[in-house]
Amino acid sequence: MASVFDQWLAEKRAEGQITPQSLTIYLGTLDRQLRPAFGALRVREVTPVAVNRMLMALVNSRKFDTARQARNVMSQVMMMCVRYGAASFNPVRDAVTVRKPQRAEVRTLGLEDIALLRKAVQEWEDRPPAIRGRRNITLLPQIVDTMLGTGLRIGECLALREADLDLGADVPTLTVTGTVVRVEGRLMRQSKPKSDSSRRTITLPAFVVTAINDSLGLGLDGGHDDLVFPSTSGTPRSPSRIRDQLHDAQAAIGTKVTPHDFRRTIATQVANSTSVGNATALLGHADEGTTVRHYVKRTHVAPDLRVVIDQLIEQATAATDVVPGKR
Repeated sequence: MASVFDQWLAEKRAEGQITPQSLTIYLGTLDRQLRPAFGALRVREVTPVAVNRMLMALVNSRKFDTARQARNVMSQVMMMCVRYGAASFNPVRDAVTVRKPQRAEVRTLGLEDIALLRKAVQEWEDRPPAIRGRRNITLLPQIVDTMLGTGLRIGECLALREADLDLGADVPTLTVTGTVVRVEGRLMRQSKPKSDSSRRTITLPAFVVTAINDSLGLGLDGGHDDLVFPSTSGTPRSPSRIRDQLHDAQAAIGTKVTPHDFRRTIATQVANSTSVGNATALLGHADEGTTVRHYVKRTHVAPDLRVVIDQLIEQATAATDVVPGKR
């Protein structure tokens, strides 16, 4: 199986369809889960029982996403074995299906939370510099406003280029064309977003246009990609660093808002005010199911159906009145 893993990886690279981010994920899954579990086995020794053993160990450790990724990669590897005649069937198909426990209710931000957060982020940015004479330039207020007004993923936001913007149009827009990923320990801008459906054009509210113009007005070196939110050295900013800074900025108000909370808040607002389809398009999801399950907070309030129910009783009463002998 160690040789099989190498062959599968070589074929994936040869296809030319795999992104650097996906390649990094595949390599991690192979090295940490699949090679230790199956590398010393022969192909015929990979049975549904053996696959189950590996998956259940991950599930029992509550590593649900890791288990699902391991199952997906192992299934692809064994399908290759079937194509070459090394295996008569794919044993992963008969292995356990990994399911996460039921998710908690979608978390969104209230109006007061949004106002407090924006104020706290700006005050954190305006704090006295740690080094005399050096201004704090984290761009955190501008990044927060952009994510809050567009529902962008943090990697998509940090990958924005000046070429992706049309701020001078009657309807200002930005187009999502990439994302920031880490490949072999180095941050880089990947020239394609997370998925095909993630490539989209978004109209911009006025406060987002202001935030982006504020960032561009600082005159930072955007590097060879002309990034809108570059680091002070002209490279892509680290998503994990932005999360840490957002955490630090909230220390004074005691909240724990994450960048993904912005996406859920925007999705819920758009879905409740317009339609789930609009929220799905805004977030760049492939289908509405993902948006509904993970991003839209349920209101738990049934719609006002009094007219419909009254009609039912009126129709039942009318039907009774026309039956002979009935009162």
